Amino acid sequence: MDIAAEKQRLRAEMRARRDALTHDEVREAAHVGANALFNPRLMNLFSRFRGFATYMSIGSEFPTDRIHHALFSAGASVCVPYYLPEAKEYAWAAFTPNDPLISGHMRIPEPADPRQADPAMIDVALIPGLLFDVCGGRIGYGGGVYDRLLTKLRAGTLRVALAYDFQVQREPLPQAAHDLTMDYIVTEKQWIDCRLARRLRRERNG
Repeated sequence: MDIAAEKQRLRAEMRARRDALTHDEVREAAHVGANALFNPRLMNLFSRFRGFATYMSIGSEFPTDRIHHALFSAGASVCVPYYLPEAKEYAWAAFTPNDPLISGHMRIPEPADPRQADPAMIDVALIPGLLFDVCGGRIGYGGGVYDRLLTKLRAGTLRVALAYDFQVQREPLPQAAHDLTMDYIVTEKQWIDCRLARRLRRERNG
């Protein structure tokens, strides 16, 4: 089976598993996940950063509402994706607590009057997905939409995946040359230093 076909199989399996979560399970993950993201060790890491790119969660995605509230309370600058119909791609828009939202492309909420954000000001990107491995491999929703959006960020921007713990596996995921790896993964149960995991894997493999 080629990489594309294997990714499609894995996407279908994980989407079905994630969509089976109850409302209460999603809400609990939102509370616990926000606490996990802002634990003292990660906050020490993030303390020098002020600009955060995040996403507007929908359906069974790892919820971001509480995370956004925590970022705003900390005085961070926040931006989210918005869709450019003419270009048929996404860009980053500044986002504040008072911004009215509309249902955008694929029914994803986005600012009603988007103000394009400067990608150079983004220090940390919080990233959704369907599957991850501990070394930072990611399988998204297909089409490379988020990979292209992430390439708009400056080199060195920290890529932090948000996921339910069952979305993370130890075995490497099938990856194509254009797939971007994560630096950290935060779940409702743990946070994973993917850069350290990659280094340890290289050392084991000689």
